[in-house]
Amino acid sequence: MRKTSAAWCIVLGIMLVFSLAEGQKIKAVDGVTVVSNGKKPNRAEGQPAKITLKEELSVGGGADPDTSFSQVSTFVVDDEGTLFALDFKDQKIKVFDRAGKYLRSIGKPGQGPGELGMASGIQLTADNTLVIEDATNRRLAQFKPTGEFIKNITTSGMLGLVGILCDDKGNVLGREMGLAEDNSKMFFEIKKFDADLKPLFILDKIEFPVPIPGSGVKMNILDLISVYQFGPGGNIYYGRNAVYEIKIYRPEGKHIRTIQKDYDPVKVTQKDIDEMLERIPNVAGGANIKDMFSFPDYFPPFQNFLLDDQGLMYVRTYTKGKAKGEYVIDVFDPEGRFIAQFITKTDLRLFKAGKAYGIEETEEGYQTIKRYAVSME
Repeated sequence: MRKTSAAWCIVLGIMLVFSLAEGQKIKAVDGVTVVSNGKKPNRAEGQPAKITLKEELSVGGGADPDTSFSQVSTFVVDDEGTLFALDFKDQKIKVFDRAGKYLRSIGKPGQGPGELGMASGIQLTADNTLVIEDATNRRLAQFKPTGEFIKNITTSGMLGLVGILCDDKGNVLGREMGLAEDNSKMFFEIKKFDADLKPLFILDKIEFPVPIPGSGVKMNILDLISVYQFGPGGNIYYGRNAVYEIKIYRPEGKHIRTIQKDYDPVKVTQKDIDEMLERIPNVAGGANIKDMFSFPDYFPPFQNFLLDDQGLMYVRTYTKGKAKGEYVIDVFDPEGRFIAQFITKTDLRLFKAGKAYGIEETEEGYQTIKRYAVSME
């Protein structure tokens, strides 16, 4: 009887060990640390179990063309809390102080120095220089925060360069577009460049068919999404959202860590498809752009992710909350362990100096940029 009891104790102990290990499993694979997480948070000692956002400031809304937004594509915030928001439809960078007071607009249409053809992205470098992607003029335009034009850096040797990020040394991450030799496929190469846009290395290559009108060839737009961020020490965080997996690379490109998580796939409904198609404009007098896209049965595991000042990673999933526009955010500690979740309808875009910033629509349909104090318990 004692032997039987002892045997059951051993079995029970083994079961408990595996149960406790279910939250996170850490192993080394070919010199890369792989952190595998379960579906539920497993808070590590010293890490927060609850994260809340308290609204401090809302910018935008209303009918004033200076202080409202038609379509915010991206924004940046400097160390003083000054907000620089790129309004894609208005093709202006609208500047607001820390209290939300409108200060000025930067940029005007054109091809000359200090003019923009189609601004599609904005970054703020470590030396406080605004870098604006100008897709039509195929260049990066540099401005002082006061609005004075500095110079253009040409991207004419590339088919296209979008989605740029700058590190504190002036290096650039971005998506360079390319076309296969037989013109059958296009691709994005996610690359790191130096400050003069000299390629340093390629992180990933994403191929997709060329959706020629009338050919029946369609492109899965959700399959093109990839997310990258500069992290502590210049490390690069990269995720191709086909799987719930985020890889961390050293500044020189060496893969050192992979963060994985189990999840329940979210089905793509016809309502979801209709809402996505509504955001895609048709070319006037031309082909129906919307007929060129296809959609999968299920959403990818995540939409995007962000890093805060403490190295916590916030992953916006496709799991919906109860209210319209709400989504679940998964939170990971600096080691890659899944520690918390919260729900928000704000499209979080930036964490800086203990504050969170995101884009949110009002009930009247106006876009606003909001700042939140981040509370951790």
